[in-house]
Amino acid sequence: MYASPVFLGSAFLLFAFALLEKIFNLFGGNIPLLHVYPRQVLEWAVILLMFEVALTLRQLVELRRAGNDQASGEG
Repeated sequence: MYASPVFLGSAFLLFAFALLEKIFNLFGGNIPLLHVYPRQVLEWAVILLMFEVALTLRQLVELRRAGNDQASGEG
């Protein structure tokens, strides 16, 4: 089965980096490892969250199908 904390944790980590980068940019600094705008990092976080939601919905559909198959097979 799919383990959701991987994508969820990564998305929140990217969100924190985007927020930190934006704060540093307000004071004229930047994070040396990031060579993109904070908006791009925030977009990456949103994409990971959307991927997380899609995989979770897919897992719920598969669990519901498995439950329906068992219920129809027993009756």
